[in-house]
This record gives sequence, C-alpha cells and structure tokens, in this order.
Amino acid sequence: MTQITGPDGRLKKSTLLYFGLPDYAVYLAAIPVSLYIPLVYSRDLGLDLADIGLILMLARITDVITDPLIGYLSDRTNTRIGKRKPWLAAGTVVMMFSAWQLFAPSGPVDNWHLLAWSMLLWLGWTMINIPYFAWGAELSDDYDERSRITGWRQFFGYLGNVSVLLIPTVSGELTGYGSLPKEGLTIVGFMALVLLPILMFFALWKVPETTKHRMTEANLLKSSKQMFSNGSFMLLFTGFLMLSMGTTWASSMFMLLAAYVVNVEDDIQAILLGFYFIQLLSLPVWLQVSYRIGKKQTWMLGAAVYALASPGYMMLGSGDVIGLCIVLGLYGIAGGNFTAISLSMKADVIDVAAMRTGNHVAGSYMAVWSLGTKLFQAIAVGIALPLLSLVGGFDPNSENGPSELLALRLNITVIPMILYGAAVLVIWRYPLDADRLVRLREAFTRRRERQGLPPMDDQQTSGSAG
Repeated sequence: MTQITGPDGRLKKSTLLYFGLPDYAVYLAAIPVSLYIPLVYSRDLGLDLADIGLILMLARITDVITDPLIGYLSDRTNTRIGKRKPWLAAGTVVMMFSAWQLFAPSGPVDNWHLLAWSMLLWLGWTMINIPYFAWGAELSDDYDERSRITGWRQFFGYLGNVSVLLIPTVSGELTGYGSLPKEGLTIVGFMALVLLPILMFFALWKVPETTKHRMTEANLLKSSKQMFSNGSFMLLFTGFLMLSMGTTWASSMFMLLAAYVVNVEDDIQAILLGFYFIQLLSLPVWLQVSYRIGKKQTWMLGAAVYALASPGYMMLGSGDVIGLCIVLGLYGIAGGNFTAISLSMKADVIDVAAMRTGNHVAGSYMAVWSLGTKLFQAIAVGIALPLLSLVGGFDPNSENGPSELLALRLNITVIPMILYGAAVLVIWRYPLDADRLVRLREAFTRRRERQGLPPMDDQQTSGSAG
C-alpha cells in the first residue's frame, strides 16, 4: 500500500506537486485556442473571422458524444495501474500532436485544417481532463483538503498561462523571435509537444489512485438520472456555465480590443503576462478566504468582481493602457478564484452523490461538467465573433470607424456582465458547506450501518508510485 498522506492526515506536498504538474502543459495547449487563434488565423493566416468563430464552435460538437462516453468508460475501466491513468496517457498523445499542428502549421491553412486539428485537440483534452478531474475528486474526502488539491493543480495551470506569454516575450527580447502573436503561438506549440508527455509521466508514476473508487455498478441511464436529480450539482453546474460563458465571450475578443481600440498590439503579451501573474498570485489568497468564509461565499465574491470590472472596457480608447491594465488586473484577481473553488465544490457534490447512491461515478459527473462547459464556451465564441462581424460590422482586415469600435466595446462588456450577475444569483441557492457535508456523511454512514453495508471510507491506494 502506498501512503499518500502525512502524519496529520493531509496529502503530502510531494503528492500534490506531482499531481498538479500536468495541468501546466494542458494549459499551454488549451489557452491559445481562445487567446491567439481568432487574431492569428484571421489576420496572419487569412481566414474569415466569422468562419473562425463557427469552426471553433463546431470543433466541440463531437463532445456531445465523446465527453459522456469517456466519463462513462473511465468510471468502468479497471487496469493494474488504475481506472483514470490509461485515459490520461492516451489523451496526452492526441493532445500534444494536435496542439503542434494547430499552433505551428507548416504550410498554408484553410478552414478544414482549423476544424480537424481543433477537433482532435479537444478530443485529447477530454481524454485527459475528465479522468484527471475525477481522479482529483477522489484523492481526499476532506472538505478543505479538496481545495488544496484543486489549488495546487490550478497553480500549475495558471503558471502555464504565465508561460504562454512570458516565454515568447523573453524569446522575442533575446532572439527577436516570439514577440508577435503568430510567433508566440509557434513557441507555445513546441512547448506543449515536449512538456505534456514529460509532466504526465511523473504524475502517472508518482501518484496512485485510491482503490475505494474502483468499482462502479450503476448503468449509464441510472447514473444520468441520479446526476440530473442532484439539486446541488445542478445549481453549481448552472452557475459555473454562466460564469464560464461570460469569461470565454470576453476573452475571445480581448486581443481584438487591445489591438484595435487601445492600439497596444506590440504590448499585448506583456499586458496579458501581468494579468496571468495577478491570477497566479491571487489563487492562494482566495483559498485562504474560502477556508474562512466558505467556498460558496468565496465563489460569489469572485463572480461579483468579474461583474464590477466589465464596465471598465466601455471607457477605454486609443492609448488607454493604464485603464486596460486596471480592468485586466481586476479580471485577474477574480480569475484566481474561479476554477479552483468551482472544482473543489464539485468534488463535494460528487462525494455526497457517492454516499447517497453507493456508486463512484466521478467520471460521469466530470463528463457532464466538461461537456456543458465546452458547449457553452463554444456557443460563446460561435455567437460573439459572428455577432461582432455581421451585426457590429467589425473586420480586423479593414478600416474600423467609431461605430465598429463601439460595437466591439459593447460586445465585450454587456453580455459577459449579465452572465456574471446571473451566476451569482444561481449560486446564492447552493446549499453545501463544511458543516452540512459532515452531517450528511454521518447520516449516510448510519444508514449503511442499519443496512448492514460496509463503510465507504477505505483509503487504500494502488498503482505504481516511486
């Protein structure tokens, strides 16, 4: 048996370190899709902006099939090394090669190139992230320990965000190659190709899976019905989707706003680097806040910061670099909260579901979460960019007057702000906190004892570990 906890019952820092490392490379391969692709593929590679938005949306349509399928199968996979690890290994291969083809194309590209490699990139992402998040949800049963797990993983993800911009910027200063978005995209593609298999190897080697989550008996229809009747999950899921759609809507147009409204194209990467540093530094602060006031209250506070920051985009004009940095700084502070706290809350919901039903179907929950997230993000991009182009009249390859620039500012401000506010109202009704989780665990334990069933608290581990 491999011991993954210390004398105090908390997960060892070495376990958290190895477990979190892959998220660094996953972010390298995923973030550029919304950050770089719309600008680079429209202006530098000649594709139509409206087509790009529709293609990026279509690339995720297959997730309607792949997400629930991979979640269902990963719950039922049973190998010597675990139920999650084989999927992470296979997804790594798919994602690293598709990222390279998408970010560093060797010749002329067309819509089919963008569509094919985008679809494969998100297939690899699904094969990694659904089992990866399920694995994280299963590492501990402790309310605050789950926030440590998601916090460490998210730290490396945000570090990947920083690297997406820092390394191309440093390369540009030292070698003259990397400062332009197209050059930065090529560098990031190479980094993803190399680092994703290396970092994934260490996680799979060093971190075991818990055996208590190996067996799953519920069929797909039954587990789906249980999931969608889980009120806490549906509230959390709905609030997260609204917030995720808002951030994706805004991020898909940020580089256009910076380049055409504020006219700071040469400094975009440096400005975004500051944003990601703030996001990285605010993460541990948000975790401490959640330990004090609870996850729900912390989540709503972060969403409120998003909503309050959004109107700042309307006040920006040519040369307003300081204003842009202030707005983006507030977004960075809010972003440090978003994913880590959401995933920790999701692990709580999955824990309650497992106690209630006796089945460990974290993969299925993660699949529905992932599918909803990607569909709503795809819808955001698929509506936002064509709306900007077809209704607002904005075109990155032609002259844009005051009305087109106003349309860009309105598009990046109004819809996201509405979504952020709606997310706060939804999460207001979310019922789970630390005390309620303890009471539920005690109640379900007593019920299992009355039924003559064994407790669901075996913390044995299995799998290879160094």
